[in-house]
Amino acid sequence: MKLLVVGDTVDPQLYDHFRRSRFPEDIRFIVSVGDLPAWYLAYLMSVFDVPLYYVRGNHDFRFDENPPEGAENLDGRIVSVSGLNVLGFEGSMYYQAQHAVQRTEREMWLVWQKVRPQILLRRRVDIVVAHAPPFGIHDGEDECHRGFLTFSKLIHRYRPRFFIHGHTHLNYGYRQKRVDVVNHTTVVNGYGYYVLNLETDDPPQSVDNVGKEN
Repeated sequence: MKLLVVGDTVDPQLYDHFRRSRFPEDIRFIVSVGDLPAWYLAYLMSVFDVPLYYVRGNHDFRFDENPPEGAENLDGRIVSVSGLNVLGFEGSMYYQAQHAVQRTEREMWLVWQKVRPQILLRRRVDIVVAHAPPFGIHDGEDECHRGFLTFSKLIHRYRPRFFIHGHTHLNYGYRQKRVDVVNHTTVVNGYGYYVLNLETDDPPQSVDNVGKEN
């Protein structure tokens, strides 16, 4: 069983040069880590014929008026997908932009506290989907791209199998890896696209196009 992760840029391998045969047949669902247009998410649901779950990125403030039709917003809730408990958090660290989906550290912590009863009820979190990275993992030093300490604490406390994020583009020069393992949690940057194998405990192998020619 596979999961397609998308985020931050409309990838030519999924649009201009899309061929379904390039991707595994057993993709069960798609998650978007944000900053993608609504039409693109609707298109992906159509060509893969699977459900799509998303969190808003800091640039997705227009989703209030024009959300991706047929997709499901994960922010501040847990959804059961193919037997997995998936939890979502939208937005980036607050950086004083006039139009942006952003939260302070305290605001993000409060979202976590509100969702804790759902976590206790379901007893585990399998996948966390966020736009921003955890603090100290794949994040940047500037105000906008700094990660949330709340997420680092969540990884330590609940040890989800996967923490998937976007926001810190792999072409930004942060020298980050696509995948890291932290406290038994595989942290994945979903920039562009990435395919997760959900049936193995080993760090997943990617199907991605970073650094490849079209």
